[in-house]
Amino acid sequence: MGEQGIISRVLGVRAGSVFTFGALTADEKTAPGQVTAQALRSTYRIDQVDVATKVYGVAGDPIAHSLSPAIMNAALRRENVNGVFLGLHAKSLKDLLACVREIPIQGLAITMPYKQEIIPHLDNTDPATSKIGACNTVVRSDGKLYGFNTDTSGVVRPLEQRMTLQDARILVLGAGGAARAAVFGLKDRGAQLFILNRSLPAAQKLARQAKARTIKRADLKRLDFDVIINATPVGMGNTRESPLNADEIKAQYIFDMVYDPAETKLLRLAKERGAQVIAGSEMFVHQAARQFEIWTGKPAPREDMLRIVQLALAERAVAHAPEKSRKLSEVLP
Repeated sequence: MGEQGIISRVLGVRAGSVFTFGALTADEKTAPGQVTAQALRSTYRIDQVDVATKVYGVAGDPIAHSLSPAIMNAALRRENVNGVFLGLHAKSLKDLLACVREIPIQGLAITMPYKQEIIPHLDNTDPATSKIGACNTVVRSDGKLYGFNTDTSGVVRPLEQRMTLQDARILVLGAGGAARAAVFGLKDRGAQLFILNRSLPAAQKLARQAKARTIKRADLKRLDFDVIINATPVGMGNTRESPLNADEIKAQYIFDMVYDPAETKLLRLAKERGAQVIAGSEMFVHQAARQFEIWTGKPAPREDMLRIVQLALAERAVAHAPEKSRKLSEVLP
């Protein structure tokens, strides 16, 4: 039941069940976590799931907020792949590994808090994963698990479309898995990296490994950057929190890796300061598109994936602000 029940709602059919449970509407569920019949048909293509359907998923804790199932299932449909993509709410890494052993999962997107924890359990990794020390993509082949990191693509590609990264002064907020991907990916492009993190030892460790520099928060008011990247979860799921105050935002570009909400408080403050902003949806789609290509060997429909993310975020914004009674067409970019 609940968030962890989605896998059985969909894969029961793959295993031979003649029916599954779906709610008529989101308000008419007869059990916790029940998916609507419309979502089962449109998102998960339940009527096409069979014994040959390949299984993919995004694993983390929490996972309910993830838009990966929406964009990945759309991409699978667009490229005519007989596959289904599920949200896997793993309360522990042990639970996740048991799930992978018992269910024929072809590929996994790994999110917080398991990007670093999962590496010792992989049979092999690509050089980027080894260097970064974080894995966000797993492929299962012949019973073995292979790790990749596509977060670097998600950070580098949006910036390369806007500027030259060689010698660019870039500040990364955070020192976790997402921050490590940003720092190493941009360092490979010749950027000058600065790291600010709540825990100074973690920032110093990452700085030593990547040949970057650390700064203290007090330094922000006297330093300027070409780009500031938020690689922390601050601001996720709300518009109240920002990792920086308005007077600390001194950069040409502000890039927030948080993609929900579409406009975080950090991005709103950055716009008010006259900075150009890069929404987390761009990073999310670029890294997801690379995952799709690794899993399927097919080109990812990036524009479709971005459009679906923007639509889903706009719908969430409307749902969370009913008093404004805005039409969906009025909030779409």
